[in-house]
Amino acid sequence: MVKVLIVDDSVLIRRILKDTLERSSEIEVVGLAENGKEAIEKLKVLNPDVITLDVEMPLMNGLETLEKIMAIKPTPVIMVSALTTKDAEVTIEALMKGAVDFIAKPKNLIGEFDSFSKELQLKILSVAKSKGKSVRIAEVPIKEVKSPGNPPKNLIIIGASTGGPQALYQVMSKLDTFYDTSIVIVQHMPPGFTKSLAERLNSVSKYIVKEAEVGEQLRSGVAYIAPGGYHLVLNGGIFSLTEDPPVLGVRPSVDVTMLSLVKVFKNNIVGVLLTGMGSDGTRGLEEIKKNGGKTIAQDEKSCVVFGMPKSAIERGVVDVVASLEEIPIEIGRMVSEL
Repeated sequence: MVKVLIVDDSVLIRRILKDTLERSSEIEVVGLAENGKEAIEKLKVLNPDVITLDVEMPLMNGLETLEKIMAIKPTPVIMVSALTTKDAEVTIEALMKGAVDFIAKPKNLIGEFDSFSKELQLKILSVAKSKGKSVRIAEVPIKEVKSPGNPPKNLIIIGASTGGPQALYQVMSKLDTFYDTSIVIVQHMPPGFTKSLAERLNSVSKYIVKEAEVGEQLRSGVAYIAPGGYHLVLNGGIFSLTEDPPVLGVRPSVDVTMLSLVKVFKNNIVGVLLTGMGSDGTRGLEEIKKNGGKTIAQDEKSCVVFGMPKSAIERGVVDVVASLEEIPIEIGRMVSEL
């Protein structure tokens, strides 16, 4: 059984989360806390495997509580966030400070309860069963002036899910800019969160990092993030966004974007799969490799959840399996060989 501690200042949300998790025969809710101070006290006694943590709370907010947890007894934490700009910004910061994942509170609890319940259970079980460790990231902002270049000759496409924001942060902060090269990033996220992620990555990357926009043309020196809730597709050299049904349960889909990109860039593409649950991206890497491009998967030891990379490795479509620290180096080597 996976032991879970629920931390939320709302009695209603605590009850909903408890009812949600107790639907699973693999999860046991061992405690409830209405604020961060109480959460820290219960953490020491209950030894939970996973903690769900509200972003906004009195006495000690989510970020302060997270920092205390990581200092006293590092435990996998899933942030429970409202769909607001402020909460999105704080949630992205929490992911950089050690939270492994987050889930957005549905606007309509009654109508969306079943899907919310399944998603939360899946996240908790995936994180609990993973051997991966979340890490806190020291920020080193980039101060140099960045400007977009001409349409690119080469492309790097990166897909990620659970644990992805931390992994992307580490990759993008260490990745050099390459002449005639653009980056496209697909991170599984709901609407409203990818803009905050782009801003955070932009502050530490030598690339301009931004959300992709409809009708936008690819430019070298720019990294484009698929907006949450949309599939990102490249037609020619122009982006379009679609609300087509989720693929493998996700939208944005790494596969959808990779398959559209490989049609344009053929063998001038490096595909990368980072930490995340599920198998999204395997089909995309397969097509990249088939067309003569190069592929990388994050290794199990450095993943928070070894799902997406494992699927691609087992399919035999990965050229190099590398640690998170090695991936920027491998990307640079492969781009130089395109």
